[in-house]
Amino acid sequence: MKLLFALFPLFVWGLPNSVAAQVRDGISTGKDVVYGEDGVDVLYSHTSGIHLIAHSQGAGIGAHYGWFLNAKTSRSINADLVYFKHEKEEKTSNPVYNDGLPYVFGKLNSFLVFRINTETRKELTPKLRQGAVRVERIFRYGIGLGLEKPVYLEIGYPEIPYEYLATELYNPDEHFYNDIYGRSPWVNGLDEMNVIPGGNLNYALSFEYGDVRGMTRHVEMGTSLDVFVRPVEIMAVQFVESQLFFLSLYLKIGLGANWTQK
Repeated sequence: MKLLFALFPLFVWGLPNSVAAQVRDGISTGKDVVYGEDGVDVLYSHTSGIHLIAHSQGAGIGAHYGWFLNAKTSRSINADLVYFKHEKEEKTSNPVYNDGLPYVFGKLNSFLVFRINTETRKELTPKLRQGAVRVERIFRYGIGLGLEKPVYLEIGYPEIPYEYLATELYNPDEHFYNDIYGRSPWVNGLDEMNVIPGGNLNYALSFEYGDVRGMTRHVEMGTSLDVFVRPVEIMAVQFVESQLFFLSLYLKIGLGANWTQK
């Protein structure tokens, strides 16, 4: 995620040198009414942006970069890194040792999805006045790589009161409430991460309300479907069934830019 934030200047703020404008001296255009400026119309060729995601099973971050096919349609490459949790997850703590990190009893793996999609945006309603909202229809499809990271816990021995702690891979057949001191740092298990190939479909409506020509601010609402080649085990099968697909509703908040490439 830090990498995506580091690319923000490239996608959003590093573009002004590549913007070209067509000046119509003494003529007010439709864009002048929308943005409150005189004599400037821009026919854009490229688009980019970053966004934050809140969805019904977690959260994420992403970015897109693309080009305009015509005045109302654009096509982009979109990348998202999204965290998923199971609806049955509930944090708990050791009742005796308050210093232990909270953990989810029964959680076997943390699960993230890295998506790379082809994105098509189609304008449904243009901005007709200053302060208006532009509405777009968005369709995405592409691949999704599921990243299944094992959960490690701090286990107390021999029993309460513990004499020592050991960092161990969670085993639902061996570890119980009275054994678990708390969750170990999230980085444990990164070298054991499993990659699960899959695919993604996404349909949404975007509401763009930016008031600066060439810069965009938008809110996007939609639904997303992630499907994988094998079931994903977030919670242990002793507690719930594994999931082959994830259907979620989401909200995105984004910043971006449109510009004309010289």
